[in-house]
Amino acid sequence: MDESRKQFLEWWRHPEQEELRKSCAEGWGEKIWSASRSAISIELPAKNDISSDDYSIPDLVDWGDGRNAGIQECAEAI
Repeated sequence: MDESRKQFLEWWRHPEQEELRKSCAEGWGEKIWSASRSAISIELPAKNDISSDDYSIPDLVDWGDGRNAGIQECAEAI
């Protein structure tokens, strides 16, 4: 079972959804759930391994690897 299906079932079985379960078949509920989730599903690019062999990196820099740091911050925010 994929993660989205697990999340759907957890939400669907929650007591707050009792009225929805009475008026909507589970299959339709899952279609609605999937459509709403696909709009917010985000796939981040892979991080790059960067070394001084690849790029000339000065010894005393006060910045990190901007690309990887940006990807990490996005992942944490999501």
